[in-house]
Amino acid sequence: MEDRNRQLAELKLYRLSPVGPALTTFIIGAVTWGTFLGIVALTEDFNAFIAADQGQSMLRLSFILTLILCAALAVNFYDEEASRRDIADLDRELGIKVPLEREVHPILTMATWGGLAGGVVFVALLVFLTADGDILAFLASIGLWFIPMTPILWMLMARGVAGSIISGGVLSKVIREELTIDLYRHHELAIFGRIAMRGAFVWLIFVGIILLFFVDNELAVFAQPTLVISLGIASYNFVATMRPIRSKIREAKEAELTLIRERLARARTEMEKGAPGAEIPALIALETRIEDIREWPMDLPTAARLPLYLLIPVVPWALGILAESQIERWMGG
Repeated sequence: MEDRNRQLAELKLYRLSPVGPALTTFIIGAVTWGTFLGIVALTEDFNAFIAADQGQSMLRLSFILTLILCAALAVNFYDEEASRRDIADLDRELGIKVPLEREVHPILTMATWGGLAGGVVFVALLVFLTADGDILAFLASIGLWFIPMTPILWMLMARGVAGSIISGGVLSKVIREELTIDLYRHHELAIFGRIAMRGAFVWLIFVGIILLFFVDNELAVFAQPTLVISLGIASYNFVATMRPIRSKIREAKEAELTLIRERLARARTEMEKGAPGAEIPALIALETRIEDIREWPMDLPTAARLPLYLLIPVVPWALGILAESQIERWMGG
């Protein structure tokens, strides 16, 4: 049974919000970036700050980090709720019980501390690049926003990575140990294709946002490891589900084809001895049908979304650049 007292705080926030996930995410983003702008207005000459190259770089960085924060919160919530629905569907349709371990797994504690440590390192690099290592000067200005925000952001990302690894590992184990393939009800396995695609989808969103870092050469250094991690987890989420189910389907096909071919060989032998061989056409048709079964359990609607998923990294990147340029124009005006 799920320990409701051990829910992740960010997921609990969404579950308790009375305004729905979309508006909750928008409010968080507005408050977060608005706080940055407020700190700039209180600690700096605002017009001079946004006119300077370094100020514009910090403005971009804060905007991108706010986007990542919103994506981390919203996507983690979406992925968790979708996982719950998938688990219910697997139980109802295939009789497979997948344990709910994502929110209460002990590895999340390690991810929390690891993410916080990564955020501290990120802040240290930021202080070195923007304040020549003078942390007091950094704290007296925009550091009031970056120092608490960055570790929180890295913690959320680390939890997202850990959650994907936990979910992928649990599902892979269940597929290998509990799933029985019925090739004549192959359509029921399409749920695994949807799960795999969703797992890649949520991390491709991060890829699109992270690409915004490359607009500024000074910020690109922060993007490279995060981009690699996001692409790696997107690939892992897809492979962790599809690889074991594909292996099970292939094994089931080989076993079924072996039986059919043995029957077909016997029927041919009997036909040579004078039997009519009436079942031979049916066995050949059945053999063809089994051979044609797709080893990738993906229905047509899911497969049709694949090209759209490949565009996901481009869309947030383009929209983010457009939004950023409009905001800079508004402030500059």
